Amino acid sequence: MRTPIFYVALVFALGCIFMPTQAKNKKKIQSQEQRIQLGIWEDVHQGADVDSIIRWMKPLDEAGIRNYYMCGNPEEVARYIQAAKNYPGAKIHAWMFTVNATKYPDTFEHPEWFEVNRLGYNSLEYNAYVPHYKWLSPSVPEARQYMKNKAASFVALEGLESVHLDYIRYCDVILGRNLQQNKYKFLQDTYRAEYDYGYHPLALEKFKKRFGYSPLELQAPWMSSEWLQFRLNEITTLVNEIVEETHTKGKKVSAAVFPYPTNARMTVYQDWSSWNIDIVCPMNYQSFYSESIEWIGFCVENGIRETRGRNTYVSGLFVPDISKEELYQAAKISIEAGANGINFFNARGLMRGDKLEVVKRINEEYNK
Repeated sequence: MRTPIFYVALVFALGCIFMPTQAKNKKKIQSQEQRIQLGIWEDVHQGADVDSIIRWMKPLDEAGIRNYYMCGNPEEVARYIQAAKNYPGAKIHAWMFTVNATKYPDTFEHPEWFEVNRLGYNSLEYNAYVPHYKWLSPSVPEARQYMKNKAASFVALEGLESVHLDYIRYCDVILGRNLQQNKYKFLQDTYRAEYDYGYHPLALEKFKKRFGYSPLELQAPWMSSEWLQFRLNEITTLVNEIVEETHTKGKKVSAAVFPYPTNARMTVYQDWSSWNIDIVCPMNYQSFYSESIEWIGFCVENGIRETRGRNTYVSGLFVPDISKEELYQAAKISIEAGANGINFFNARGLMRGDKLEVVKRINEEYNK
């Protein structure tokens, strides 16, 4: 039976009515994804309920913040995931200390898990720079499993965007120039033994089994490329094991890292360009190194060149040390150098001095 022409016309007319609405909804959904990802690092608010978190997020969301890297335990982070449901496009990342065990006092019962410096001092008992520098050894199987279990506790959170690894490195063997000159008041013109870590007995044994000698037998072990690469690999394999396990659960892995690969390898034995992570967040804190704002572009360019763009690059900016206009310029320089996003440390800093206006300005220019 033929369809009367009246019904054909009716169907066509209804299609014209509903198609623009569908297109409008599709456009609205797409607009939630930012071309330049904007995010913050922040500690969770102790004891905050979901309603108060919703209120705290409101001005950040209005400015354009969509990524929240929150440092807390799984139960605390879960409340932020719940609150984020009120803001389309908002994503929560679980920011965790990894090799640094300060937040995990249960590890203190196992001093044999902790890293050792070239003098033989255990980092649980010897303070390098500050009391909270207590480092687990990635060469100790039990410590390694402990760190992987910590990551897994966050992976279990439904709705989490990524597990965010911080302090995923050794102790700083060389500090930034500004920290040397103005905070600690000393000059690090060589790799001083008290700050040179990675000499856990199990690491030395593992190295000797492969190379036939201990790095401690060398006159200048810090000059050995084999010993450097060995320590880089100990961290890299830990990260990639966490990535593999996290990906099987459908979650991403992100990491806060040192400014650019050569800097990271030389100062904290961190080879992040070799990691299989999804999002890399270099801490391009120019003030720590007594560098200019333009230095940030140098960091971004070198990081992207070494990683060949295989992960999302988010440039981390330190808000407290620069003016509102400098913060805007730092964000612009990062983006023009190829960054896929900007992370601001921290939300509290953005709330002071109208610096949240910078986020809004960047969001207007690049995401609308």
